[in-house]
Amino acid sequence: MDTIPTSGEGSSTPGPQSELRHLTKDESEGLDRKRRGKRTQKILDDADLRDDDATARDAEADERAKAADLKSFMDIKNPYAGQDDRRAAAHDRANSKIDRESSAEDRVNLTEDEI
Repeated sequence: MDTIPTSGEGSSTPGPQSELRHLTKDESEGLDRKRRGKRTQKILDDADLRDDDATARDAEADERAKAADLKSFMDIKNPYAGQDDRRAAAHDRANSKIDRESSAEDRVNLTEDEI
């Protein structure tokens, strides 16, 4: 049977296998803190990205609504026909609000986890 050599049979000098050791409590807590920190930063980054996307969608929705209004008001021969564009813009703003609420909840959950 093949055995893994140590630094001396029966000696107390650690061999190559001793590299695999248990972490101390402080090392384990430090590693956990580091992992939580990375996870927390990812959640915050994702929340910021959702907020930025929501802001961009709001701006586009406002521009579409203004364009629909302008087109309808400038065309005096036809009745107002911008309802569909304004409705779509309103839905985009509602979706933006949901994204902002979701990102805010993520941030709150992070602080509640720390308590």
